Amino acid sequence: MLEAIGSYLAENGESYWGYVGQHLLLSSQALFLAILIGLPLGYLSYKNQTIKQIAVLLTQGLRVIPSLGVLFILIPLIGVGHFPALIALLILALPPILLHTIVGFSEVSASLIETGLGMGMTKRQLLGKVTFPLALPHVLNGIKLALIEIIASATLATYIGAGGLGTLIFTGLGLYRYDLLLLGGGSVAALSFISMLIFDGLIKHLSSQGRPSREKEKMKKRKLILGGALAIILMGLVGFIWTGLNSRSRFKTADTAIRVGSKDFTENLIVAEIYALALENNGYHVERKSNISSSLVHNAILNKEIDLYPEYTGTGLLSILKEKMETDPNKVYEIVKSGYEREFNLTWLDYAAANDSQGLVIRTQLAEKLGIETISDLQKHANQVRFASQGEFDQREDGLPGLEKVYGTFDWKSTKVYDNSLKYSLLENDEADVTPAYTTEGQLVNRQQFTLLEDDKAFWPPYNLAPVVRNEILEENPEMAALLNQVSKNLNTQTVTQLNAKVDVEGEDYRAVAEEYYEKIKDK
Repeated sequence: MLEAIGSYLAENGESYWGYVGQHLLLSSQALFLAILIGLPLGYLSYKNQTIKQIAVLLTQGLRVIPSLGVLFILIPLIGVGHFPALIALLILALPPILLHTIVGFSEVSASLIETGLGMGMTKRQLLGKVTFPLALPHVLNGIKLALIEIIASATLATYIGAGGLGTLIFTGLGLYRYDLLLLGGGSVAALSFISMLIFDGLIKHLSSQGRPSREKEKMKKRKLILGGALAIILMGLVGFIWTGLNSRSRFKTADTAIRVGSKDFTENLIVAEIYALALENNGYHVERKSNISSSLVHNAILNKEIDLYPEYTGTGLLSILKEKMETDPNKVYEIVKSGYEREFNLTWLDYAAANDSQGLVIRTQLAEKLGIETISDLQKHANQVRFASQGEFDQREDGLPGLEKVYGTFDWKSTKVYDNSLKYSLLENDEADVTPAYTTEGQLVNRQQFTLLEDDKAFWPPYNLAPVVRNEILEENPEMAALLNQVSKNLNTQTVTQLNAKVDVEGEDYRAVAEEYYEKIKDK
């Protein structure tokens, strides 16, 4: 395992530190904003009972919302990317800072305050020399808890294209790469642990010293507080530096980066990376926005958070435009091309021969035993087949309901719902017999174990790959179209399946796979 992690870092060190930088940048920005809002609001709540009641009620409500829930609540309002992730983390960080600030000020002894007033202190002097120093351990504890919450929750920002160490974690989960899981999770844990040590040291020192009395002790405390503040600032500075290094291109012919997005699965990541390499190789400054949830990527391009991404003609037809089913590839392309231009001001460039349509995969051994080659054959033998569904397939119109309208009822021997990532291991271990799949999945190169059934009644529409690009970007860079169309010209179903297999079956990094492939085609 350690050898695998070392190998990954040796080959992808720049990418790793880029993820760390994105994570630190996002975390430090969220913490800074939470402190900026939480401390004054906490002090006002301490001074005013009405404000306190409202603040406590609000923070209690925010604390019951899960991190992922906050992210997805914000998406319809402010889209995807760095900014909504920042706002979500700010919302999660405010409660501990606000509540601990209120508690800290509330626990300052009233007699000490009266003594200070009796000595002729002004309200400002009382705050700076008595109440705030005594409340500071509680305040720092709230900041510590907020920072740990931020660092942990920032991993979820990957879901909406904000990058960070979550990219490693979710890539590891999807590919069963335990080295990536350990590296990503371990890095998050290390950041949390270091943060905890810094703040625990500050809190312990302040608590053990009592209230300030001598100038020497005051100086020690000021140094410790300054050290903590510098640590937070350093986190942000490192984040800015590494993010800048990671996004810098070898070329600077374009004033603004072309932001290439991708969905959150292997094939889309590979194809998006090939697009990015083609642009970079021809002098463009490229910024990658990877791992955006499939359900959010269309909103991302509409909200101008990305400039292009790989899409599928069938997805555009059914999921985005809500058009009727069509099975002719050229007709589907013409419908989505004109529909996107008319409704979204987006352009579909040329589509590739690669067709990542939906399908059904069966264990080859059972298929040969029962003589099943087509979906019609499967329907006839359904009572001898164990079906492994992914839940939504049983409800979608382009899933089982639509399939049964065309082929008839599938009277399965048994049917259970599993996570999509488990489907091939279920077939391999003889725990299920057939499962929904996409026709370019890497595991399908193993024909001895898995057989893709023929859709003999042409139920599913074609899902040909093509770049979808914002019109204004094409107007500014018209030569981009030819570059991306050349990539699509070389992508067919067999090629994409083999590329997927290198990542999903052989465990290679998708960036390395994309780069190796692009080197082969760039001069064609």
